[in-house]
Amino acid sequence: MGGARDPDVVVVGAGLSGLAAARELVRAGLEVLVLEARDRPGGRTGVVDLDGLVFDTGGEWVDAAHEELRSFISDLGIEIYPHGRRKADARWHLHGETTGEMPLSEKDARVYGRMNEALLEAAAGHDPQTYWRDAPEDDVSVAAWLRGAGMGEEGVHAVETLISTCGSTVPPERMSFYAYAAKVATRGGPGRGNEYRVRGGAGGIARTAARELGDRVRYAAPVTDVAQDRGGIEVRFMTEAGPRLARARRVVMAVPFTVYPTIRFHPEPPPTFRRMFSGATYGVVRKMAFVFDEVVDASRFTLTDTPLGYLSAAQDPETAEGSRGIISFASGRPLLAELGLPAEKRKERAVGLLRRLYDVPEPARVVEKAWAHDYWTRGSYMILAPGDLALFGKAMGGAFGHVRLAGAEAVPAAPSFMNSAVKGGIQAARAVADELEARASTFVPVQG
Repeated sequence: MGGARDPDVVVVGAGLSGLAAARELVRAGLEVLVLEARDRPGGRTGVVDLDGLVFDTGGEWVDAAHEELRSFISDLGIEIYPHGRRKADARWHLHGETTGEMPLSEKDARVYGRMNEALLEAAAGHDPQTYWRDAPEDDVSVAAWLRGAGMGEEGVHAVETLISTCGSTVPPERMSFYAYAAKVATRGGPGRGNEYRVRGGAGGIARTAARELGDRVRYAAPVTDVAQDRGGIEVRFMTEAGPRLARARRVVMAVPFTVYPTIRFHPEPPPTFRRMFSGATYGVVRKMAFVFDEVVDASRFTLTDTPLGYLSAAQDPETAEGSRGIISFASGRPLLAELGLPAEKRKERAVGLLRRLYDVPEPARVVEKAWAHDYWTRGSYMILAPGDLALFGKAMGGAFGHVRLAGAEAVPAAPSFMNSAVKGGIQAARAVADELEARASTFVPVQG
């Protein structure tokens, strides 16, 4: 710490969860050090200004039901606004054909309706905090449930496009039906969510929170070792000047499980935690922005089974109608082979496909963020496979020794939302503060 006072708590990761945890710990009167491997805050969120267009490289939508995230945003003085172009009103492009509604046969539509009813029934009456306790022994995948209910393959493909290619980042064969029910419940039920956007981009949330924390946040400081003893915990991390050491009373881990193997723990975490860190299911996801020299008609939200996933208009503060940009979010099966191509080839193919879907000129600029290629992410976000809730649920958001887990993964009911990241960070901080019996104090934001 270079002669400075050692912190009470080291927070590993300056994404939404780590920053939410740090703010809560500071409010509790604790000395906090936040260590971030990247040279910026935000973790799996980010925002880029493209000639006045807002491009959220990760994170974008705010759900009406996500109270913790909305409260966090409001507390930071950031505005959200309603966004009417939702997936429910989208046009569909499957197998090269475009339609104005979800292309389901009459029989498959009935099965899809029963699925939404079954999702509500599966989540009813359960405490979201302990949803894992009631996980069924015969937990099946979403795909298995649909096929078992009699849905045909074309119907399964349409549902996969909606919830996987354009959402949950893994094929429905790898998604637990029971866990998916919990996730849907946290959004207010089937068909809910994506009601709001963040003015200036969701990536700005972390930047604002980090500014408040000031020099408590240290960047380009990847953690290499976390060593516990009876008296506390030592955290070794790298800096441009070489390795450094901080000794603390507690550590809050606010990083994806995909990052845990890059850190040496002494002693090792218990077996359930190790299995969770190595066996959790993470998908692939890519965001793209297409920027034009003129306003284009991107008014139709489009859901596709292609490597472009869903497409919507970029935030453009300069135009009341239309936009100079189109945003793509793609994940799951259609994206896998695409990510093996060279970057320029990926962009060329994406532009060709975009122009078949929209009547637009050649874009002036194309920006891509493939999260599977990001060293400190290594995927997308955690999606619970059949059996994962029963196996990992108690450990998610748990603790081993002086280490407490945060991150979106700390909320078993929905480990893939910005809301869960904020909620998980606050929960971890309060648990740590209670353990340390910290004195209460008024949080005074650091200016600058």
